[in-house]
Amino acid sequence: MTFVILRHQLAKIIGRIVHHFQQVRERSSYAEVVVLDDELLKLVTRLPPHFALNPDKSLDEKSKYIPVHRFLLITEILFVRISLHRPYILRRLSSDRYARSRVACFESAIKDFEVRQRFREIMPRETRESLSNAYREFQTAMISGIYLVLEPRGQDAAAMRAILDGFIKEHNGVREMDETTRRELKTIEFLQTKASHVELQRLVPSENVSSTNSQQQGQLLAELQQPVTASSSPRPFPSLLTLPTLDSSHSPPMHSSTSGHINQSPTFQRLQQTSSEYAQSPTGSGSPNTEEESAAQQLLDHWCNTVSNAPLGATASGLLWGGPDGADLSGWVGTNQIAGCDSRLNGLDDSDWNYWEALVNQIQRT
Repeated sequence: MTFVILRHQLAKIIGRIVHHFQQVRERSSYAEVVVLDDELLKLVTRLPPHFALNPDKSLDEKSKYIPVHRFLLITEILFVRISLHRPYILRRLSSDRYARSRVACFESAIKDFEVRQRFREIMPRETRESLSNAYREFQTAMISGIYLVLEPRGQDAAAMRAILDGFIKEHNGVREMDETTRRELKTIEFLQTKASHVELQRLVPSENVSSTNSQQQGQLLAELQQPVTASSSPRPFPSLLTLPTLDSSHSPPMHSSTSGHINQSPTFQRLQQTSSEYAQSPTGSGSPNTEEESAAQQLLDHWCNTVSNAPLGATASGLLWGGPDGADLSGWVGTNQIAGCDSRLNGLDDSDWNYWEALVNQIQRT
């Protein structure tokens, strides 16, 4: 009964999230996203100790259903939170307006992976397979790949690489794989490879770059590896990783994890400097507009909403935002496969490859 009540509370928040993205008579505001995120975080803080992010497991042996219910509830909360913020993750990367959405996606992806790993350790294979949700695991891996493209040497790079490696390891060697799963696997392999290329590009300066610029680049890389001191300005928004629990005395202390560094990277710290405009700024509910237009975000949204569920080869034709009446995205995507691709990615359809190549290029141009 406890699970049903908690799931009902989550469902009410989901309903408001759906309303936010499907409003057609009036323009939605990013302030609504902040309010909805606060509601999700408030729900997490009010979870009973046996259902918390860092749970009291004293009843797990006696009541076998509790770990299952906890897993279902927590992973759904994290999936909903990522889904709420994903339409804003790549908007205005050069400013802090949507920094909260980026951090929310990244820390939720890390926590989702941790929860799933712990569940795999205690549950038999049959139970795990009956409760698996392939798309949610793919979304976590995709968000991790995007993080590595943005921050290949960030504080959470090791945790994000572990997520990509785990996803690939779990799917490699599977004899029978449907087309959707195969595309998801190749997409994650692509992001893994591109993240490695981005890291190498930042480590190895170009031949025509002056020694002064090389030193500045090295200084920046060194800065990315240094934690922020206690004197740094506080985060302007709450973090999933530092929330109080309903009864913390029953919850074990959090184990040391790289996820605690999600807000400590100096790069993210610069994006998170206190600014009142990010909470007040208007934005489209899901479709980009002139003010908020971001090529990378449009491509990501189109992939998640349309392309990922389309037949193979569909992306080779004109790419439209939200269907045949949407904005033409074909100009951002090439028609020839990129030369010198990683041999592991030979199974990735040409159109898929070019789509994600264009998306990554748009991220790097921002």
